[in-house]
Amino acid sequence: MKYLIIACLVFWSLLLHAQVKPYTFEECVEYALENGTDIKRSQNNLELQEAYLNQSKASRLPNLQLGVNQQFEKTSIYDNSTGTWGKNDYTSLNASIGSKMTIYNGGKIKNLINQSKNNAESAQYSLVAAKEQISLEVLSAFIDVLYAKENLQNKRLQLEESEKQYEYAKAKYEAGTLSRTDFLNVKSQVATDKTNLAEAESNYRMMLVSLMQVINMPVQDDFTIVQPDVDSIVSQNITTNPEDVYSIALEQQPNIKAAALNLKSAEVGVEIAKAQALPNLSLSAGLGTSFNSEFSAVDFGNQLTNRINPYVGISLSIPVFQQKQAKTSVKVARIQSKDIALELMEIKNNLRKSIEQACSSYQTAQTNFMALQEALEAEQESYNLASEKFAQGMVNSFDLLLSKNNLVKIRNKFIQAKYNLVLQKKIIEYYLGEQIKL
Repeated sequence: MKYLIIACLVFWSLLLHAQVKPYTFEECVEYALENGTDIKRSQNNLELQEAYLNQSKASRLPNLQLGVNQQFEKTSIYDNSTGTWGKNDYTSLNASIGSKMTIYNGGKIKNLINQSKNNAESAQYSLVAAKEQISLEVLSAFIDVLYAKENLQNKRLQLEESEKQYEYAKAKYEAGTLSRTDFLNVKSQVATDKTNLAEAESNYRMMLVSLMQVINMPVQDDFTIVQPDVDSIVSQNITTNPEDVYSIALEQQPNIKAAALNLKSAEVGVEIAKAQALPNLSLSAGLGTSFNSEFSAVDFGNQLTNRINPYVGISLSIPVFQQKQAKTSVKVARIQSKDIALELMEIKNNLRKSIEQACSSYQTAQTNFMALQEALEAEQESYNLASEKFAQGMVNSFDLLLSKNNLVKIRNKFIQAKYNLVLQKKIIEYYLGEQIKL
């Protein structure tokens, strides 16, 4: 018996640990960032640009090369004393070490380093932009779940209220104080509310699946979320002037910073192209030595020591005629720079349009929410009054259910308006450079 109790305790402990804990919005974002392929590609691009930067910095340093060459040779010789041909075996060894460093190449190395720095910084901002985009997608899906969840709770309350009214109507009908028509109307409302509840449950499950798919999580039946304090979010005031928001966003948005760095990189690319038409000056130095077994009178060590030949050289290359390659490269680089400048302008214009639309949507959502809030209070009061009159026999079931359905419609619109307001507010906060959170 003792072991059975212990086994049961262990089983329940494992079962509790196996259950998936509710996910907060921040945890959903973190999961999406860890498992999103777009983020991983952006990280790979950042690592790639950093590798290019390290390589371009290393190009300022001199190179160093070691060389060793050994040959085995058989030569034919004629012996005059015997009048015959013979074979001699020789071994030769050549070794060298050399270094070369660019002294001047029209600033190409310096500009390559600057270009690589710009590309690496742009990749960093692109990674941040990718993370923020994922966060916005998770935000939209998470709010859809919150709406579906509250809508489901609302449908449950409606059904509970309809069932109470049904029991009350049934008692009055059996007592002969309520007509059969009124009783059947109330009974029909229960069936309608059950259908609405089933639809709400299905929609809630669909929204959960959509959220799991957005964060790249395999679908789990017990996946749930943590309910944030939505009412406090709704009550907060934020700046909604498009010009003010746009001015802040220009300084905060990572995709703007990435595009600006891409333009700087393209402008440096023009200077790199110009370097093709400039002189190239390099310095080289090294030494070499050799050994040959033909000189058998001198041993291996002495030959290597005495045959050391150091050298120092300077090389100057001046382009004279390049078949318009340098000129064409400069022209192409300038066109690419102009094209990237247009891309930056387009990104800024799209940002401005998005902010103008977001501010307008937020103001509309706020106005709609406040109007529906007042309408809900009035409709709730009207329904409460209709319920009291129905209990007193002053109104029939048709008037009661009409009032209830009006309340249901307003409440559904209010719930939808509330979460739409939350979404629009969070989008504005994102443009203002605030962290996306719930």
